[in-house]
Amino acid sequence: VRSDLSSGINAEYGDVRNDYRLMKACRNVIASSCRSEMATPTHGNLLHCLVEHKGVLKGSCEKQVKALQLVSLHDFNFNFHFVKECGAAVQELCKSDPKTGKPISKKQDVMYCLRDKSQDSGEVLTTQCKAQLKQEFLKQMEDLDLDPKLLRECNYDLRNTCRLDQMADQSEVMECLRRNEQTLVKNCREVVFERELQQAEDPGLDAVLLKKCGIAIGLYCSESRPEDTLTCLESHLKKQGVTPECRKTVKQRMKKEHSNYRLNPALSQACGEDIKALCSPILGKLNAGTIADGEGAVISCLKDQMSKVSVTCEDQITILLEQEVSDYQLDPILVKRCEGDIKTICGGRREDEVEGCLRDHISDIKSIDCTKQVIRLVAEAHGDVHLDPVLLRACQEDISYVCPRSDHAKGQIIECLQATQKRDKSALSHTCSSMLDARLAMWSAAFKRAKEYDSALEMVDDLYQAIESSKHKHELLAYLFIAVILIVLLSFCGGRWSKPKPMSKLY
Repeated sequence: VRSDLSSGINAEYGDVRNDYRLMKACRNVIASSCRSEMATPTHGNLLHCLVEHKGVLKGSCEKQVKALQLVSLHDFNFNFHFVKECGAAVQELCKSDPKTGKPISKKQDVMYCLRDKSQDSGEVLTTQCKAQLKQEFLKQMEDLDLDPKLLRECNYDLRNTCRLDQMADQSEVMECLRRNEQTLVKNCREVVFERELQQAEDPGLDAVLLKKCGIAIGLYCSESRPEDTLTCLESHLKKQGVTPECRKTVKQRMKKEHSNYRLNPALSQACGEDIKALCSPILGKLNAGTIADGEGAVISCLKDQMSKVSVTCEDQITILLEQEVSDYQLDPILVKRCEGDIKTICGGRREDEVEGCLRDHISDIKSIDCTKQVIRLVAEAHGDVHLDPVLLRACQEDISYVCPRSDHAKGQIIECLQATQKRDKSALSHTCSSMLDARLAMWSAAFKRAKEYDSALEMVDDLYQAIESSKHKHELLAYLFIAVILIVLLSFCGGRWSKPKPMSKLY
């Protein structure tokens, strides 16, 4: 009996012209949008057309189409197009669960099985099956009713944090879950992260991004590969045609890329071995759950050890650093540790001015944690002039004239400018020479602050070399010497009336 019922449902799903209720409810949409599919006897085409036009479906027509879609979730055989394009792959790769040996029939289970087999095991799917699989995943991202696992695991959060009944567009519900990821219950958080990871690997599945940035994608990214859509949008954020809604959505995706390395596929691939070699203690804490996955700890570890990473990894980190110069809010650790100092010292500054403001006022920063972050910023900008927009603007013409072959990412431009200034100050423009003097003073201040913290000293080795090669080196080093002596004396005096401190605490 069950076999006969399945055959009947499958036949009806393949050719919905036999479904009297659906045909009656949807006759107007069929007449206006699906006339050719109605005339063609090919199985599945009419229902496929109705699903594609779901934005105009209303009332009983929408309910009838949704009912057939929900039926297919219980058995992938009820989806004619899916069976047609991926049936052979299912039979070969996903016929049964390897753990239980039971047949896999639920469409969502089959979809993820095929995806995992193609990604992890290198199994090759046909082009038609890949396209159909992507279409099914996109439908799932657009309509949470087609994602039973997320509905099940996020039941509590969908009733409290991101209520389905209060949002007209279901794709916005997923956006709400992403925004509140850290407050979701554990199982829900894991499923939401799975969906985020899937969209990071293929932005063509990011329903909200496609909706909010449709115009910008058409203008600037129509020739980009689907997986490069977000990268393309990031490079055109300031162009005409990029709406505020699109810009906001792209910035939200960028914040995720900067806070969780797993949501940045290019960086994960380029820095995979570096992360294992240099950041294993951080990975251990992540696995143990002692630190959250989205706090930027792994990326911060890579930044702190830039001199040790591979060339390909360094390139990816440099991209992140250049983006953070344009918007400090993309740096989650800087935002967290410098929140108070930013408000006090750099309040009212534009997003692209805050990092520069913090560097210029490093001597005024009160927080120890923030000071260490700003020392890192100074060291990064010294290593790459493109991370110091003010210096770059002041010396742009000088660089093209006296340092045309220097590598900006290896500190060679600043070395070249310093060497030129030391050899012949008149060889540089007054604007560039003055800004270079100001930067030497800033590097000196950063070095002085770094002397207070053992953990920050490694970051400023290059700054010491810059000061050493400066024409003002004796003056600057004298200031540093006096500062260190004062620190030691104050520490010594403090020790006379208090418990003796280890020597390592004096520097």
